Amino acid sequence: MTLRPPANAGSAGTDPLAAALEQEILNEKASTLARLTGKLERALAGLKEIETAEGPAAGAYQKQLALAGEALWHVSIQRELCGLRGHTAFYDFMGVPKAVRLRMGPASSTLKSQDPGQTQGL
Repeated sequence: MTLRPPANAGSAGTDPLAAALEQEILNEKASTLARLTGKLERALAGLKEIETAEGPAAGAYQKQLALAGEALWHVSIQRELCGLRGHTAFYDFMGVPKAVRLRMGPASSTLKSQDPGQTQGL
């Protein structure tokens, strides 16, 4: 997928090097968004597997829920960097459960607080 810079790209329209750089940046943003969306899809699939096998009260489910929330957070940030602001329709299209939407954010703090044997460093 190739993204095109906006028509009012400013000086990039007259400078071929700046235009090429801008195009490369847009392509990297799109590539990163695709990679992160794939990671979200895998996290959601893993969540469904665990929910079916062990139930939502299992520790593995809670860990996967935190990981899916982090994946959703990363996708949401990248979507905004790409200029995509309508997240609700995307979440609905992807089938993101409400529990994952509520857990959106960094998983590391959630996972550390769930593991009582783990010590937190400075």
